[in-house]
Amino acid sequence: MQHTNHDSRRKQLALFVASAIGSLFVAACAGTETRTIDDGAREVPITHWPLPTENWLDADAEGMQKSRRKEWFREMHRTAPDVDWKAIEADNGLAQMDKRNALAAERRSGPIDTVSPWVERGSENQAGRMHVAAYSTDGLKLYAGSSKGGVWRQRNSRWTPIGDNLYGGAHWLGVVSGAMPGDPDVVLAAQDGGTVRKTTDDGETWTVPTGLPNFSSVRRVMVTSDGSETTFVVGRSGGQYGVWRSLDGLVSFTQVRNLGSFAGDLWTPRTGASDVYTVSASSILKSVDLGDTWSVVGATPSGSSAVELCGSEAGAPRLWGVFSRSGAEQLHRSDDAGASWTYIQDLTDYWGSLNASILNQNLFAFGGVEVWRTNNGGTSFAKVNSWADYYGNPLGKLHADIPGIDVWPGGPAGETWFIATDGGLYQSKTQLVSVQNISLDGLRVSQYYSTHTSTVDPNHVVAGAQDQGYQFANTGAPVNHTRLDFDQIISGDYGHITSGNGSHHYLFSTYPGFILAQVGEWNPALYQVSFPNNENNAWLPPVVADPLEKRDFFFCATRIWHYQKRPTTNVWDKSLWSTHDFEASSGEYVSALTFSPVDPNRAYAATNRGKLYYSDDHGVTWTQSANSGPSAHYFYGTALVASALDVDTVWAGGSGYGSPAVYRSTDGGQTFQAWGTGLPSTLVYCLGEAPDGSGTLFAGTENAAYMRDSAAANWVDITANDAPITTYWSVEPLPHENTMRFGTYGRGIWDYQIDPQALSLQFNGSGANTVCFKNVTPAELGGTWNVEVDASGHPGATFTGFLIHTAPSSGMFVSGGELLVDRASPFLLQVLGASGGGVDAYALSVPNDPALAGLISYAQAFVLGGGYELCNRLDVVIGY
Repeated sequence: MQHTNHDSRRKQLALFVASAIGSLFVAACAGTETRTIDDGAREVPITHWPLPTENWLDADAEGMQKSRRKEWFREMHRTAPDVDWKAIEADNGLAQMDKRNALAAERRSGPIDTVSPWVERGSENQAGRMHVAAYSTDGLKLYAGSSKGGVWRQRNSRWTPIGDNLYGGAHWLGVVSGAMPGDPDVVLAAQDGGTVRKTTDDGETWTVPTGLPNFSSVRRVMVTSDGSETTFVVGRSGGQYGVWRSLDGLVSFTQVRNLGSFAGDLWTPRTGASDVYTVSASSILKSVDLGDTWSVVGATPSGSSAVELCGSEAGAPRLWGVFSRSGAEQLHRSDDAGASWTYIQDLTDYWGSLNASILNQNLFAFGGVEVWRTNNGGTSFAKVNSWADYYGNPLGKLHADIPGIDVWPGGPAGETWFIATDGGLYQSKTQLVSVQNISLDGLRVSQYYSTHTSTVDPNHVVAGAQDQGYQFANTGAPVNHTRLDFDQIISGDYGHITSGNGSHHYLFSTYPGFILAQVGEWNPALYQVSFPNNENNAWLPPVVADPLEKRDFFFCATRIWHYQKRPTTNVWDKSLWSTHDFEASSGEYVSALTFSPVDPNRAYAATNRGKLYYSDDHGVTWTQSANSGPSAHYFYGTALVASALDVDTVWAGGSGYGSPAVYRSTDGGQTFQAWGTGLPSTLVYCLGEAPDGSGTLFAGTENAAYMRDSAAANWVDITANDAPITTYWSVEPLPHENTMRFGTYGRGIWDYQIDPQALSLQFNGSGANTVCFKNVTPAELGGTWNVEVDASGHPGATFTGFLIHTAPSSGMFVSGGELLVDRASPFLLQVLGASGGGVDAYALSVPNDPALAGLISYAQAFVLGGGYELCNRLDVVIGY
């Protein structure tokens, strides 16, 4: 990686553009190309992928997996009994936020002329778990909170992330006006786990309001609609629940009610009234002075330990509450503002999400795996749709699993419902008669367990997601951004995607219940392969493709199984590959397996109880390592990577709470030494080695990604302020561009470019300009940057050209259109050529100077003759 100061880089860029002037030429050119691809013995055309299908297991599979998935997460975060890994990771996340706030201040103080090594790759059209939605104070924008993908803002159907530097996402939102007219909204984001932060600068920084305690959980955030924008937070601190209030635009909070050990809730009308309702163990309480005083209006159903509360302003108001009583979640209704309650029914498919209509007191809904709706006050309930319906109509049917339901005034029916699902965010303007998925374009919060990029065609990317299934991307990103679209082929959770030779001719992955085999690079077919019988394995067990035979694979359980493909069929026969029983203690199984790229006879294995093994005969016989590091019993081995340079070097990663999260062996696995210096106490989800032969190692953890050069003494955080604070679950090397590709559990796929890659993106601001400036070939070191200016739509054109500046701009309009470069920034070059009114081609030579890699500039084209017209902009990165 090159390190050059800003001034010298800017001078080098000026030299590059100056040297390019002599190589300019103008020509009209056009052309098309078609191709076929050799798939083994035959040529097949590139085609679109099929529509997704339903889950291959039974109809209740989605609901059954929720608790099993949570248990698996707990298992991976193995710790000593007195260690609270969630508290440790919360501290890690908050440290990341402090780092980002400091970097944001530094960034404002100086120029930036180099591109970030991080590039977002999508998914652009698949979303993961969302929690909450709230309108901006002017009603023109929508804010939405995700599980581990931060906070998003939507305006004119376009989503923008404003919370990549926010730890833990947002389960609750509160939005109030900025301090001064014209200031951005102040947005409060809270998590179920207790973290509460606010932003006053559209997410550039997130800070703590004063007066709030260290919550262990948050149950509600609500803002009054009476014009005062009073904000309430219901949370738990020190074992006690309470209500906190802000009267000063989220600057500070004070506690206004102690609820004791009762997990209470709060509701306030959405139509302008200032009444506030809360619930304690014994009473329904109401305040008419924004929480200064409270009066008892009714009794809480006896024996309750917790409640979720909502209401309909159409009643007195009519209140709805789900009370935890007698080991059940019991739905009650109050028709007299909490004075008395009527039991409706016990809820089974209920995950804490509920809401009621503003206009229709009889309309109420709650969510679990699916959304259940009543339009008759609870006499009967019906599903909005079955979870399986989504796969035939993602636009108009709800995805499974419902973390949140919000209802706000406005829309054709007088109110708009928002339903947060594990597959994105929906809105309904018909009181849940119909729904619309508003996350199919740009809400990039996919939760990926695994990715795999083909070495045959790097445009072929497969991803395994949490609840968003097995996904394909088979085309490159569009011209105006770097992100890929994915098609969901089959529903469910898929991980551990593996290939024996790097291609997609044969890919294997696991769902919690079967192995998925993909056969075919370009026209893939999917096959279901069963797990071994009577085995103990992880909820999402590892599979590893056989490096000696790409059609075969290994399955990890208490023993290692080998699956061999029958000739001329798509059937795999399983056999016990090794007689070694890894279940040294009850419940122990193989949690990671890898083979040396130098010699595939050398294999390494790790268990969920921290034991490490090596084999010299391709995994047939195994020897336990002499040591597995301190506190091995609390080390869950999640990741193994064998060196591509040395057969005897291997790294193991896993749960590192109180002990190192990474170990290294340089003697073929006989012994391991701690290798985690520089990492926080955390879980290492993945390890990967750089594809450039440097031996540099990369790690993905709960909140960040790290790098360690082969000769370095420490790991280094590489996320800076560019990549999101989220879980980096998987990593794979991309040999074709010397990049490490991370699959995150909350913000999709992100590439870390060890060598910056040449890139050119179209930008057209408000859309007022004609799109007539096109990149033809990227600006690669030692190559030629080719672009085209299309003057065919401009009668009388006599000249075309473009300007290159070091900074972008938008929103400034001149006689020829919208100016998209900052004329006050350093001017690098003006290119001008005669035009015949067609497509004019320009070529600029790029010096082969590595110091130029990563430099970014902004070029805007123009057309002269018969007037003056501005075109779109190209954002250009010089790269390898």
